[in-house]
Amino acid sequence: MEFKDNNSERPSADPATAQAAKAPPKTNQALIGMVRAVPIMLGYLPIGLAFGVLASTAGLSIYSALAMSVFVFAGSSQLISVGLIDTGAGVAAITMTVFLVNLRHMLMSAYLAPHLGRLKTWQQVLFSYEITDESFAVHSAYFRRKGVPPAAQLFGVNTAAHLAWIVGTLLGAWLGVYLTFDIDAYGVDYALPAMFIALLVMQIENARHVAIAVLAASLGLILYLAGMSQLYIILATVIAATVGVFLKPAGEQPAD
Repeated sequence: MEFKDNNSERPSADPATAQAAKAPPKTNQALIGMVRAVPIMLGYLPIGLAFGVLASTAGLSIYSALAMSVFVFAGSSQLISVGLIDTGAGVAAITMTVFLVNLRHMLMSAYLAPHLGRLKTWQQVLFSYEITDESFAVHSAYFRRKGVPPAAQLFGVNTAAHLAWIVGTLLGAWLGVYLTFDIDAYGVDYALPAMFIALLVMQIENARHVAIAVLAASLGLILYLAGMSQLYIILATVIAATVGVFLKPAGEQPAD
């Protein structure tokens, strides 16, 4: 008598279904994203606090400063806007300045767009709304090394960073109203370069990256000591990036 193995007649499971079954739940993915956002949060809390204090000094209420951090969420643009408001600039001047400052987001979007095609339209809109220089650095480094993670992880990074900025703003705006102190005396302004240094370290993968980073820092320092204005940052970055292109080994594929 011949016996048949019933298990052999069962259709094999769909690989995509099997992979989805093994994938961590969305809650865990969101927590993973939040952990990846810790370096950003450590920088956003003190810088957001500084923004809140400056906003209060410029005459903005706590609710106005909070609304700007919720709906604008652009650190440099918010700080510039507060400075312009303090000088009595009009809406047109503030709007045009913020537009020019944020033009860099077009380049960041051009890089990220090919990686986000599987997201729904509303998810792409929300993702682009919360993207900043710092979250772009974290996302682009992860995409280049490991590919695109689940959507919950992407939004975990963005949401954690945004919440840190909002909390910092709220605390700073409250301190600006009820307390009188010189925020510069506490060295809060160093939090921003410290955060970018941490993000730079996350991007370094080989000796060529180290050489480019050292070259950019050295050029920036030399140009600054030579008396150049803020243009030295852009000039040093462009020169170092150009040198990095020529240092690329022959046959190395460009990053996605």
